Amino acid sequence: MRKSLIIASTLALSLGAASAQTSTTTAAPAQVTLSDVPAGHWAKDAVDKIVQCGLIQGFPDGTFRGNENLTRYQAALIFYRALQTGALNNCGFSAGDMTTIANGMQEVSTELAAVANRVTDLEKLTADQQARIDALEAKINGMGDGAASADVAALNARIDALEAAIRNIPAGPQGPAGPAGPQGPAGPQGPQGPAGTSTSATVTTPTTTTDTTVVIGEPTPTAVVSRDIYAGVSGGVKMAGAGSECLSLSDKTSPVNYCVNGGVVIGKNNVIGPVGARVSADYQPGWNAVSVDANATYALNTGSRITPYVGAGLGLTSGQQRGNTAQNTSDIYVNAIAGVDFNITDSLAIFAEYNGRYYTSNKGYATGLDQGASSGLSNGIKAGVKFFF
Repeated sequence: MRKSLIIASTLALSLGAASAQTSTTTAAPAQVTLSDVPAGHWAKDAVDKIVQCGLIQGFPDGTFRGNENLTRYQAALIFYRALQTGALNNCGFSAGDMTTIANGMQEVSTELAAVANRVTDLEKLTADQQARIDALEAKINGMGDGAASADVAALNARIDALEAAIRNIPAGPQGPAGPAGPQGPAGPQGPQGPAGTSTSATVTTPTTTTDTTVVIGEPTPTAVVSRDIYAGVSGGVKMAGAGSECLSLSDKTSPVNYCVNGGVVIGKNNVIGPVGARVSADYQPGWNAVSVDANATYALNTGSRITPYVGAGLGLTSGQQRGNTAQNTSDIYVNAIAGVDFNITDSLAIFAEYNGRYYTSNKGYATGLDQGASSGLSNGIKAGVKFFF
């Protein structure tokens, strides 16, 4: 049998039974007005009819709630009213309708009983579940007491004891102090504030400070290598007086009042403080002369690429003997120098200097003195390149 027929028969049976039992004893139900079924609603007449029959009385707040689902409990209540109140007498069913409803109710009575049993089982299951929920909530609420609470308290006590033990661990020996870092650059001076009333104040300055600041990203300072040892080569000219002339380089026959030379120099700028020392040697093709001298020098550091210097020392010149060019002779001189280095790089410089030689004798042509002089000053200049190490 289709469900629609069963539902219709059930409703009809309910209505018929109620009519048969109470048609002569039950008064019409009180008039009920539902606030949420407005006039003109498409189901207004149907709602008013079942309210008139007493099957629906609405919710306690006077609403019908037509968009909500009908629960099995609400359906059972409708059937109960149909069976017990006899309200169907007010619905206008004929005697034939009542007979049909009664017959249909008889046919589905067994299924209705089964539905009633299922509803009863569901109610019991719901009650059991509610009891389990209540017991679970009670157990949760009781977790803060008794053994659980004691366990939590014991755990907190152990944590507190562990923290106290950590705080009481003795400090280890202090390691050696690291090297002081480089001093950073001074920051810009801030603007001067307005002049105010002079107030004396005592400022306490700590007697001992340890700078342990580490500046991230600042390069580690490296020792500056002092490059003051040098070696160089030079070329120059020296005066040639009467009787000591050299031959011209162009024709090799004409006498000229100067002689060219080339030489080497080795020295160190800082031997004792700013005082240095050097040894130089020159070769003069004219008169086949060789001059060697040792000098003390003093270099003036100007903080630029230019470094002036002066020096003094003793030297010896060996060349062809006057009146007998087949033999060599030596003359001693006191040397004075004044020059300047121009530093191209920290390892390369060019230089120019003056050499003044005062010969104590005039036995050889290479002195450059006049032939008749017994001693005298011989001037010369040279220029060259120095390599610093």
